[in-house]
Amino acid sequence: MRPSISVDSVACLFCVGLLASFASALTVPADLVSNAPSTINNNDISSLQPRSVEEEYTLRIMPLGASITNGYRSTQHNGYRDWIRQQLRYKGWDVEMVGSLRNGTMIDNYNEGHFGYRVDQLPQKAELTIPKQPNLILINAGTNDALQKYKIRSVGSQMSSLIDLLFDQIPGTTVILSTLLPNKDQPTLVENINGQYRRLAAKRRADGDRLVLAEMSTFIKASELVDATHPDDAGYKKMASVWWAAIEVAFQENKIQNFNYTMTSVLEKSLDNSTSNPNLPSYTAPAQPTETSAASSQFSCPIMLALVMQLFVVFYFL
Repeated sequence: MRPSISVDSVACLFCVGLLASFASALTVPADLVSNAPSTINNNDISSLQPRSVEEEYTLRIMPLGASITNGYRSTQHNGYRDWIRQQLRYKGWDVEMVGSLRNGTMIDNYNEGHFGYRVDQLPQKAELTIPKQPNLILINAGTNDALQKYKIRSVGSQMSSLIDLLFDQIPGTTVILSTLLPNKDQPTLVENINGQYRRLAAKRRADGDRLVLAEMSTFIKASELVDATHPDDAGYKKMASVWWAAIEVAFQENKIQNFNYTMTSVLEKSLDNSTSNPNLPSYTAPAQPTETSAASSQFSCPIMLALVMQLFVVFYFL
């Protein structure tokens, strides 16, 4: 026999429950949210043409992150850095990598890839290279936050603070922020952070920031990890494909600025391992996230679930 309850009580219960559900939707964990953009851009790297002479200028690049940025577990210890540099040189850019660390067999092997570092620890390391004033910064960071289970809900805000520092100290620089690679140890927390990064990118792009999201999470597969975290050589090469597509988006949107660095052809050639076509894996980038798509993904599912649950309560007691 169903419990007896008045209609007014049911109505009150319905309203309170619905309001609570709406409130919970505002703080829904990102790992329950699918924010991946669905619209596909035709950014297949195989179709891109070399730059014209008037478009050529120097990219001073800071690779910023942790052990994946450093190239850990790759055969030559270069990770993605050698592949993306070779692709950029092949397409006509002058390139100089900057950072306080040197790692790998590549000549131009400077980077800021610090083993075990979380996002909140990276500003102090980024400040070591800020005086170099890079006009392009590639950020892949947050995996250690997931592995250490460290303040997961605030990783997005920590990343935003890091980006603020970079924009404040290097006016006009462009940030390419990558989502995290799949992780076998903490897949749920990694996707939680990815959701935060997609929303961060959507908001900052809406605000006009020089930022592009590089969607790593689906192109590199868990099967391409040497261990539970770091990609094999093929996975690192696929990372370069994603960086390249994101850099192309930044260029097409006029987000990359010429800082008028002085680099002679002799110096540039001295930094090259190769300028031939690296034949990166073909990659089609998803559309950049927007605030509308992020908000729709974040709120629609929890609210619909709340409505169904509250309707069940009403029909059960009536």
